Amino acid sequence: TLFPYTTLFRSGRFIVRLSLQEVQTRLSPGNFVRISHSEIINLSKVNHFDLSFSGTICVTLTNGAQTYVSRRYVSKIKQACGI
Repeated sequence: TLFPYTTLFRSGRFIVRLSLQEVQTRLSPGNFVRISHSEIINLSKVNHFDLSFSGTICVTLTNGAQTYVSRRYVSKIKQACGI
């Protein structure tokens, strides 16, 4: 039997036996926002957002990592940031 699992990163890598949806329900909605089918970010760890003319958003985190907001979640990230 396969179990759902999620990899969490916080000064290391942790694997938990929860789906990403289950993890999301346990996180503070004011601090964490889902940006794609496979990622949730901590808004306090965002260095900046780069908005493109095509509508995609590139997120740069304070540790230098970059990721993208999927089109499906663009409106949610804008709402969370008050844009």
